[in-house]
Amino acid sequence: MKNITWIICIGLSVSLYSQEVLTIEDAKVITLENNFGILIAKNNVEIARNQTDKKANGYLPTVTANGGLSGNFGGSSQKFGNGNEASTANAFTWGANASVAAAYTILDKRRDLTLDQLKESLTLTDLQLKQTIEQNLLQIYNIYYQVAQLSENVSALQEAINISNERLRRAEYQLELGQGSGLDVLNARVDIQRDSVNILNAVMNLQNEKRNLNVAMGRNANIDFTIDSNSELEENLDLESIIEASKSENVQLLVNRQNLIVSEMDLQIIEAEKKPTLNASASYDYNYSDNPPGAFINTSNSRGLAANIGLNWTIFDGTRDIRKQNTIISLSNQQLQIDQIQQEIERDILNAWANYENALFVLEVEKNAVRTNEENFVRTEEQVSIGRLSSIEFRQAQLNLLNSQTSLNNAKFNARLREIQLIQLAGELID
Repeated sequence: MKNITWIICIGLSVSLYSQEVLTIEDAKVITLENNFGILIAKNNVEIARNQTDKKANGYLPTVTANGGLSGNFGGSSQKFGNGNEASTANAFTWGANASVAAAYTILDKRRDLTLDQLKESLTLTDLQLKQTIEQNLLQIYNIYYQVAQLSENVSALQEAINISNERLRRAEYQLELGQGSGLDVLNARVDIQRDSVNILNAVMNLQNEKRNLNVAMGRNANIDFTIDSNSELEENLDLESIIEASKSENVQLLVNRQNLIVSEMDLQIIEAEKKPTLNASASYDYNYSDNPPGAFINTSNSRGLAANIGLNWTIFDGTRDIRKQNTIISLSNQQLQIDQIQQEIERDILNAWANYENALFVLEVEKNAVRTNEENFVRTEEQVSIGRLSSIEFRQAQLNLLNSQTSLNNAKFNARLREIQLIQLAGELID
């Protein structure tokens, strides 16, 4: 059992000194650079930006070129009104043609409004990127502080196993001097076994959570690290300020408002369908044919420049009014959804604030509990050393201290996560 304990201790010590120290700021930077969801969202922004280019929306002319050759092998005969006849047999006729044409839309109100809508869609995509970043950073915070909590729990268990080893050493020493009993030694060994299993399970959970954090950051799951478990709470959070900030900064609310702006432009595009479009086109054409001897025309060619200006105007479209009515109803639904989301966000803030205040209260209670259990443990240790208390009572004091330390770790990081939730709801998670 001593060998197992020393293996655990040595393994933890070597691991701590060989790992990189990952701060929460480091984790955020790595996530922004490597997280797959964020990278995909950034690519979507680039696609949306390309779609706002005038070249993609018909603001430049189109130029096309065509050419071809044709051939015919055969014969023909003609009989004219004056009695003359002409015929050819086994004759080869061939021809060629080529043209260059250009077309341009001079005036199209729908095109202009569609481009404006695409620009608003780009703003929407930017907000969706921000929303993706926020969601991933929130996940990083949760996993990071879970790792911090597990790390401190492992440290507490490590301290507990050190105390258990010292207790075993004392029990064995007292037995050798004839002042103790074999039962104390057996109890101490049983407790070391239990402590060893607990720390092995805690280390396993810690390593699993580290891998979860690596994957969430978008890097290799096997990279090992330690974290900075110092977590300072904000001291200037104010409920009314958070509610007020959420009305203008909450990302979910901003995304839905921008989506409404994009949809509102559908009405303008429908109205623009009532206006005419003006198009212009021009082409240069060349044709050539070579006929066999005896044909009425031996060779011919033609060339010329043509131009056209056309006006297209849809005077009546029976579906237009229905589409407009449905769009207005859809916009009303979107506004109702925004109002609902705003109410839900305020509710979430009130709930999160209550959880936050409760977490702060629990944190103070757990701090006091640790201080009390530390004092109790010291006194119990003194009483055990002079034989006034049994090893079982010492073990109970040890467990009380360990449990209070673990509860304090849980309370500390729970309070930090509650605080982060409030900051996220206020729309201030992303600097």
